[in-house]
Amino acid sequence: MGKNGMLRFPGCFAIGVVACLSLFPVMRAQAQPGAGEPAGNAAGASAALEQLAGRLDALTEQMQTMSADVDKLKKIKVSGYVQARYEINEASHDNASYGGTPAAAKASNTDRFFIRRGRLKATYEASPLAQGVVYFDGGQDRTVRLLEAYVTLRDPWTASRSHALTVGQMNVPFGYEIERSSSVRELPERSKAENVLFSGERDRGITLTSQWTDEIQTVLAILNGGGINHSFYPNADPSGAKDFAARVRYARGVFDAAVSYYDGRNTIPLTKESHAAGHVDHDKIRLGADAQLYFGLPVLGGGTLRGEIYSGHEVNPDSLKALARDQVLAAGANSAHLATDFLGWYLMWVQDLGERLQFAARYDTYDPNTDRDHDEHDRVGLGLNYFYAAGIRLTVAYDVPMTEVARTAPDTGYRDPIDNFWTFQAQVKF
Repeated sequence: MGKNGMLRFPGCFAIGVVACLSLFPVMRAQAQPGAGEPAGNAAGASAALEQLAGRLDALTEQMQTMSADVDKLKKIKVSGYVQARYEINEASHDNASYGGTPAAAKASNTDRFFIRRGRLKATYEASPLAQGVVYFDGGQDRTVRLLEAYVTLRDPWTASRSHALTVGQMNVPFGYEIERSSSVRELPERSKAENVLFSGERDRGITLTSQWTDEIQTVLAILNGGGINHSFYPNADPSGAKDFAARVRYARGVFDAAVSYYDGRNTIPLTKESHAAGHVDHDKIRLGADAQLYFGLPVLGGGTLRGEIYSGHEVNPDSLKALARDQVLAAGANSAHLATDFLGWYLMWVQDLGERLQFAARYDTYDPNTDRDHDEHDRVGLGLNYFYAAGIRLTVAYDVPMTEVARTAPDTGYRDPIDNFWTFQAQVKF
């Protein structure tokens, strides 16, 4: 059968059928009665050949149907990956329930085995001009959910199909981390700033991607704005106005850089008793820039230096919890204070150590309110990846979060909680 044996079998069979049909006239001619041959025998042979021809015609029709079905299957690509983990967290306690103790004061055990991601993706290449994608995830919450579902239409007027229009649920075109699959990241999770600003990384809308030259690419998007993990509107848009995102990328061999922009509105529902309008709207402005430098070191191998920065004005999740818990604006609270200026960034180094090992180190920080002290989230992440076999990767990572939490009386000042953690992960990608 060879490399494509499964597809060769129908083809060979069809060739055999055609060969038999081509011999049929000869066989029929040979079956004509000769001088002195009984007419009944000739008629019987002719009938048998007619029956055989009918059967061959039916087989030919079946093979044509099968060939059409195989052509359709060749247009479908199924891929995915599974990430199985064990985590050890210094903040864990053997505690089956909170028993009235606030969660912030006493955390339950988080030393555990679990499935971080179990994803399956089907891509249908209808033609060089059109593509459809459906992408599912069955992760740590033990439910299966739709991650992506979209249709992409490519332009017919350029040889390289330089422009593509995508409609549906897909990644938000902002920054470097979002567009990068979790299956290829060198550390288990994205940066803190990305997780807060783009929880779930995906939204519903329409995007236009244009590859103007080999180096320059632009992406424009109109989105609902909530995102698939929005606490209030994960499946709807409370207003007719849409959010706008744009990204310009420059890639030149060993250097890659981009700038991103996002403009939209945040709607926070509130009870009528606490706020007359029943909701509060705030501007959502996000600016971003990222760059990657690729290099090679003797003996060790390839390496990457990358960095990314996020800034802007956004509803602050910490302010939302403090001032508008359970959609009730606290007495005397100013709803304008729900949104603050933020700043986040990270620097990362990835280095191959031969053919199978890879080292990664990252420092990332996120300040949800630049006008306030002691609310920054800093973290150091270290990781080692071992490429066990084709499609199989083993990861060991150690994260050191550095946050400041106010001490309780009689102590004063701030402290960094004991909450470092280990991640052991086995990943299979297919």
